[in-house]
Amino acid sequence: MSSVTIHNTLALKMIEAGNDYLHDSYHGPVDKEITAIDLQASGEIPADLDGVYIRNSHNPIQGSLSGRYHWFDGDGMVHGVTFKQGQADYRNRMVMTEGLLEELEAGEGLFPGLRDGFDAEYGLKNNSGTDVVLHNGEFKTMFSRCGKPYKLDPVDFHTIGAEDFNGDWAKGVSAHSKVDERTGEFLFFNYSFKAKPYMQYGVVSKDNALVCHTDIELPGPRLPHDCWITENFTVVHDLPLFWDPDLLVKEKKKLLFDDTQPSRFGVLPRYGQGADVVWFECEPTYILHTVNAWEEDDCIVAYAYKQLNPLPTVPADTPRVKVQNYFLSYHITQPRLTEYRFNLKTGEASERIIDPSCAESPGINTAYLGIKNRYSYNALVPEIPFFLHHGIQKFDYQELREIDRYMLPEGKFMQQPVFAPKADSQDEDDGYLLAYVGDKKETEVYIWDAKKISEGPVTRVLLPQWVPFGSHAYWGRGSDIAEAQTRNQRDETAL
Repeated sequence: MSSVTIHNTLALKMIEAGNDYLHDSYHGPVDKEITAIDLQASGEIPADLDGVYIRNSHNPIQGSLSGRYHWFDGDGMVHGVTFKQGQADYRNRMVMTEGLLEELEAGEGLFPGLRDGFDAEYGLKNNSGTDVVLHNGEFKTMFSRCGKPYKLDPVDFHTIGAEDFNGDWAKGVSAHSKVDERTGEFLFFNYSFKAKPYMQYGVVSKDNALVCHTDIELPGPRLPHDCWITENFTVVHDLPLFWDPDLLVKEKKKLLFDDTQPSRFGVLPRYGQGADVVWFECEPTYILHTVNAWEEDDCIVAYAYKQLNPLPTVPADTPRVKVQNYFLSYHITQPRLTEYRFNLKTGEASERIIDPSCAESPGINTAYLGIKNRYSYNALVPEIPFFLHHGIQKFDYQELREIDRYMLPEGKFMQQPVFAPKADSQDEDDGYLLAYVGDKKETEVYIWDAKKISEGPVTRVLLPQWVPFGSHAYWGRGSDIAEAQTRNQRDETAL
């Protein structure tokens, strides 16, 4: 029997009748921060699984000023399972952002939310609840609409504080900054709704020093969500889904998908400047998440999920509280795995959909981020109007086809899978896949052998509390955490 300690009970105040992301939902908040040691499992936990499986999520406490709630408004909360020598321990902790601390002190919500119109864009709370990566021995959480990352202790997940990279970058970063595990660098972009420059890009070293940064010119405010990196280049996105510029000047806000404009992809050297960006044009679409990219001869080959229906049509009689369901459902936006090729010599671009499956939230062996890899593990989309997945597809980029698949039991759902390599791994897929799997009442961590996911999980780790479905996840290798902690301790001693 695992040992469970309740560290904090949260006074949840966000209430909105009929909101499918709050009440009796797959995504609603939990009211306890706990630690559970030595979790029970349905089978033997692999002894060579060494690291932390951590996932970010939105867990609203006070709520917005208006009382209207969008799922992306919720305060950040991480759920993590630490694996070591066949034992698994679970912890969940709020990301204690500056905004959340202000609200807890005031005892009420102080910020507008995404459903609160034009003025909200000037006062959104950085909830740091979208993504999480491991960099410089600390987990860093990030916000979908840009803001300072927050540093979390890799052992107990307590919030260390906001990250400004030694005071050199206080402007914030986007949700999907990238960590190159070969160099230890943290590559980011930042975008602005308010004023030029509408995009910025930078690189941070493995020991947290800002290496370079630059402005990138865009035609106007944009909503890029992800990017690609390779060994020598970064590729940023300028996509034709953005706020209607004619309404912005009237201080009104409405999403516009302009299918007369191309999708533009800007390639610049990793340590380059805005003047170095070379733009490539492709078919109009929106891309929420990328898979991977690499250099091949004169080309950059890049994979991502382009949306066939980037701006859903919402029926006129839809209650306002239900509108977000259309935009948060991959079943409605219809993403498809797409290959892009950008020829750096000729300036030509090409694209093709390479798989018909409706899927998203891909995971890869992150040791291969930015270099040629063979496999991704893509989360399959059910035909329901919620941000959920119901299975995993293993896709082979050498054969350009699905080679394996696992479907969850009826009534069970999951979110983004992560890949955890075995300690002595030789092959790219020599390791495990992990994902939180559950329903509205119970949650487990499924662990699959990545070489044969169709055979089902090798074990299921039983969690002592329900874990709501969240956003993005990461695998932090135990060796990477230990190395960075040793390096940081050595640096502190030298001061």
